[in-house]
Amino acid sequence: MATQLGITEQDIRSSSTPAPAKVQAIQKVVPIKGGIFGPQGSGKSATTALIAAAYSALYCNRAPVGVIDPEAAWPFLKRRIFDVEGINLIMKPYRSFKSLHSSLRELEREGCCAWIADPITLHWNELMETFKGKKGYVAIDQWGDIRQAWGQYVVDFLNSPMTCIAAGRLGNEFEEREEEDSRGNLRTKTVKVGTKFKAGGGESFGYEPHLLLEMSLERKAKRVRGEEREGEGRMVHRADVLKDRTWALNGMVLRWSDKAGYKKGGYSQVWDSIKPHFLEVQATQKQGLVGLDTSETMVNTEGNSEYYQKKQRKDVLSAELHATMEYLWGGTAKEAKQMRMKVFEHIFGFKSKEAAEAASLSVIERGVRILQAFEKRVKAAKEAGVDLLAKSDDEILQVIDLEIKAFDAGEADTEDLPF
Repeated sequence: MATQLGITEQDIRSSSTPAPAKVQAIQKVVPIKGGIFGPQGSGKSATTALIAAAYSALYCNRAPVGVIDPEAAWPFLKRRIFDVEGINLIMKPYRSFKSLHSSLRELEREGCCAWIADPITLHWNELMETFKGKKGYVAIDQWGDIRQAWGQYVVDFLNSPMTCIAAGRLGNEFEEREEEDSRGNLRTKTVKVGTKFKAGGGESFGYEPHLLLEMSLERKAKRVRGEEREGEGRMVHRADVLKDRTWALNGMVLRWSDKAGYKKGGYSQVWDSIKPHFLEVQATQKQGLVGLDTSETMVNTEGNSEYYQKKQRKDVLSAELHATMEYLWGGTAKEAKQMRMKVFEHIFGFKSKEAAEAASLSVIERGVRILQAFEKRVKAAKEAGVDLLAKSDDEILQVIDLEIKAFDAGEADTEDLPF
């Protein structure tokens, strides 16, 4: 039985992994998230276009497809593929990373079922140039902002209800190796060790999509009168599956021949190659969303951590405590020192330095506010002609007890603290 999307139970069973005992009919299409990269002329754009056209035609009632096309390359694909299929291709010439990011919501509002960026490498480079500015380099303290901007784009890319495919250019990965020359001397040599999708954090977009294809070209030999002539035969597009989170295509090599023209439904060769991935995605029954929760409450607007903020607040409270004690019983006289110790122990319940350092913020803040309320009482009494500090130690502690009771009852007259 076919569903509204044209996906049948048999489709699901024909994918590369065994079907469950009972397959539920799929009621809503789940978008795929892909990345395609390779050298110039390897077929990145055409492959992306064919996948998007198939998705629109087969599962989305030929809904529009949107493409971010900063190099004006897609009008040719529009005429060759999308016009033939009767699918509206909405082209945006955006070159800035900011516009690329906002286009996800923009094209969704315009009714697109698929979103394409080609080549996204340009938008990554534009983001880097923006941060470089006139100084000509990206300062080390700017990388946090760059990663944040790129990371938010990746979240929206993965969470979009549209099928999203980013096409980009090939980058090479190098590493330095030590080699011994004929004389036994060690020399450092830079060696190419692999390729990458040149865009994004660490300059590789390969981590973000669920399906990652590396494109390349092969040319079959041409046979003339029984003789094979290398490099003269038809072109074949090769896609190495570097990553498939569904495991359906992991490690496979996909090939499809180059075509001189396009006829309606011509996307089938490419689409059938990646269909096992698509069907495994549908078998999840629901789009997996990237969490949006953050730890921003642990960090203030200056980027300081929760630990730093607590330490800073504790330092402020200690300074306030010291200043109030000095005002009431300042000096180096023995009597003043003894009174400070008595009051401190009476309010806080401990007198050692180690205990004070281990005390919680709430305990220290309570003590500081009680002592500040006592200071206000002392000042008010002085204006009335009474010197509370001239009383005996026990009488002073009894007055402090009044402030303790008032604070614990929520009735203390305290000063605002500077935080």
